Amino acid sequence: VDIVVTRGFGFIPLYVLGFSDAAIVIYLTWASFQGILNHANLRFRFGPLRYLLVTPQFHHWHHSARLYNRNFAAHLPVIDWIFGTYHLPGDDWPEEYGIVGNPVPEGYMRQLTYPLIQGKGEATLEEEE
Repeated sequence: VDIVVTRGFGFIPLYVLGFSDAAIVIYLTWASFQGILNHANLRFRFGPLRYLLVTPQFHHWHHSARLYNRNFAAHLPVIDWIFGTYHLPGDDWPEEYGIVGNPVPEGYMRQLTYPLIQGKGEATLEEEE
């Protein structure tokens, strides 16, 4: 649902304003590529580009278990600078992802099935107590 609404709000204005089909395809291709790149576990240093474009390091802080309400921008970090939600601490990366007390499990298959497990949050909190 999120991707349909998000893309809809992005594409409808482009269409209504009369952008060409080629421009819309270029935007869709770039947005899709950047969305995949930003979620990758890629520790490549993007140099000065990391201040101009959202990179994996920037976006990973959005998913940090210890830092909340940061790095919402999908493409341009300047949006977070404007709203005071920008966070990019040097070469550091988050140590933990998810929600405190309910971390994301290790391993691809466990992460893939994690959202499908009923009652996972309650069981995790009870086990810690």
